[in-house]
Amino acid sequence: MKKREDIVQKFSTFLRFVDYKGGQKTTWQADPQLERHMKSLVESDPEAKEEFWTRHFLKSLRELFPQESTHSMQFSTTTSKIEKHLSAYLQEACIWAAQKTHQKYNFLRHKYAIEEYFQIACSFANLPAKLFKSFNLDRPNSNLEAYAKTAILRFIRDKIYQQDIEAKRVKFSEHGLLKDLNNKELQEALASTGLKQPQIDLYRLAWQCFDEIYQVKQTFSSQSLAPPNQEYLKQITSCYNDRLKNLNFSATPVNEEKIKAMLQICTQAARDYRTKNFLPLQDFETMSDSMPTLWDTIVQEEEREQVQLIVSRLFESIPEPGQTMLKLWQGLNLTQTEIATVMKNKYPELQKQYQVNRHLSRYTRNLLRDFVSEWNKINPEFSLNDEKDIARVKESFEECLESHCKRFVYSLIERIIEERSCEEKREKKPILGLYNPKKEVKRSLRDNLNIKLEKLLNIPVNSPILFQDKIANLIEEWLRIKPHKAESGVRENDT
Repeated sequence: MKKREDIVQKFSTFLRFVDYKGGQKTTWQADPQLERHMKSLVESDPEAKEEFWTRHFLKSLRELFPQESTHSMQFSTTTSKIEKHLSAYLQEACIWAAQKTHQKYNFLRHKYAIEEYFQIACSFANLPAKLFKSFNLDRPNSNLEAYAKTAILRFIRDKIYQQDIEAKRVKFSEHGLLKDLNNKELQEALASTGLKQPQIDLYRLAWQCFDEIYQVKQTFSSQSLAPPNQEYLKQITSCYNDRLKNLNFSATPVNEEKIKAMLQICTQAARDYRTKNFLPLQDFETMSDSMPTLWDTIVQEEEREQVQLIVSRLFESIPEPGQTMLKLWQGLNLTQTEIATVMKNKYPELQKQYQVNRHLSRYTRNLLRDFVSEWNKINPEFSLNDEKDIARVKESFEECLESHCKRFVYSLIERIIEERSCEEKREKKPILGLYNPKKEVKRSLRDNLNIKLEKLLNIPVNSPILFQDKIANLIEEWLRIKPHKAESGVRENDT
């Protein structure tokens, strides 16, 4: 999506999804009336920045209706025009929130496309007085766009919570739900039941074997998926027992009945977890009236990107083993047991899962402490002073840490694309597979990513083979997020 740079465009154009080559792309569509009005305003004050105009429109809206009521407001032409200008300005915040929601709720992708999340976001952006009701205009340093992103993101979440609670419990059969899960969600679901990490690793291993071996044709619209037959169960059990041995788990081999029981526990944990996460929080009409959280306040004062910069800078100060562990854990979604398997030969202190857990906990705890220290230096008036304050920002901080580690992996994929596409162009023959079907592209990316991970993370040769499924999932995720990057390689070679 091309970002808008011109002030007139920012307050007079709206994002539209249009059909393009069998898919969809985004384009900016101008509202002629808003465009004319904005041009005249800019001509009257050419030096004014976008932040000035945003505050100007919001202040004007509040002056027209100081006792704003979203249900009984008497609309006028002036009010409507101001709201439309603000709604246009919020388009990029809407698509950001839509993409963020689409990424976070991966298990709902079959049901909600980005376009639908975007429409929900726009329905809130069309009510700027409501959206900004808790925003404090008297604080000149508070960031309107960052505040809007947080509010819109919460609105989408609450809307989905309201509409989808029953769907989360009945949409899938037991085995359909297992096929819909991902590693991270299952980890969180099992952890929420009170299981310890060594037990969770065993259940996740059973699920991974099921997910890899039970490959049957299904559609997401189907509410049922037949359970695996006896032959499939034998294969899943054999896979589980083999990996149990290879990963040095301190657990005994199992039979088919035990595997069935383990998968049932995974299913119930996931179903309960989804329901708990999608309980209605409150009527969304009052959602934006609540007091901003501490993290909302932080986001108002600093762009999320700036917070990410602090995390990235602090990450570089971690010792090499810590950086490697965090990249394997947060970037590649490896379990702590898998991390121990990869690192134990080089680091004697990382032989077992509990040792990895202890080191990871210490590194993340120290990172959070250093982040708080940096934040307090930059914003002494909004300092984080006690454990309660820190606990409230911990989850969002960890999201930033995960994002940093994911970007490391994604940057490697992009580097591979660039290097190989240049080489293909020079040699005039397919090397990476950019001329070839998508399956070949994925295979080539996977093989090249294995090599780079071994080199850059300084891990034993062929270690990535132990977690090929994780690498394949990350490549799939990257292709969904940035398909244009892969396509650009094709276009460059076609020229």
